[in-house]
Amino acid sequence: MKDYREDTLQELAEIKQRIEKEIALLENRLRTSPEGTLRVTRNHNGNQFYRMIELNDTKGIYLSRSNGDLISRLAQKDYEKKLMPVLIKQHKAIERFLKDYEPQAAIDVFENLKGPRKQLVTPVYPSDEEFVRQWLSKPYKKLNFRSDDPEYITENNERVRSKSEIIIANTLRSHNIPYRYEYPVYEDGVLIAAPDFNCLNVRTRKEYYWEHLGMMDDESYVNKNIRKIEKYTLAKGFDESRLILTFETVRQPLNTRIIEEKIRRYLV
Repeated sequence: MKDYREDTLQELAEIKQRIEKEIALLENRLRTSPEGTLRVTRNHNGNQFYRMIELNDTKGIYLSRSNGDLISRLAQKDYEKKLMPVLIKQHKAIERFLKDYEPQAAIDVFENLKGPRKQLVTPVYPSDEEFVRQWLSKPYKKLNFRSDDPEYITENNERVRSKSEIIIANTLRSHNIPYRYEYPVYEDGVLIAAPDFNCLNVRTRKEYYWEHLGMMDDESYVNKNIRKIEKYTLAKGFDESRLILTFETVRQPLNTRIIEEKIRRYLV
């Protein structure tokens, strides 16, 4: 299973690659930079610029304003020569970290515990399996069904409210996406919604809220669900990027390709 800090490791690997490209670009530019370095002095008339080529030359050759392009190129060269060792140092630091870091080691401390001791411990770094087990085992009060509601049963042997929800639930199951049906969302202890599916991206350990709006040609249903979505939006600290929405009408039923794409985009 993938460590939940994988995103950070991936980001470091991308930074390392970016620094490698920057170092290569700097090396190419420095090879074609003008000879010498720039000395800048200041007097009552403003700044004066000198080009220093000889190693023991402490003064340099005066550069007039007509040499503006050369002055800029020398200044850029001096900056890039100072930047180069900093980038090399950063690259080596990331390289050492990625080489030495063992993300599984902290997880294995818990996994290697024996017998009853493991049952007594709450891991700081649980494995993906343990994290999912704890996430799914959280108790919650499910919403009631009316006595005249039709019975729709998923492959997980749980009751849902529509055929489309069966399709979503079974597709989540087929992709090994942990989910909780109508798990409540609270703000300051007040229930604001019970999304159709509360889903877990195991890789990132982020929760997503999947709302399926299945009667979009029913005006009262649409108005009710607009108010529901507004509650999400107005909730303090709610991240709308974690809200997954699917829709259907009588003439436009739920497209299974859309379900697959939502799962690919958010949950794997």
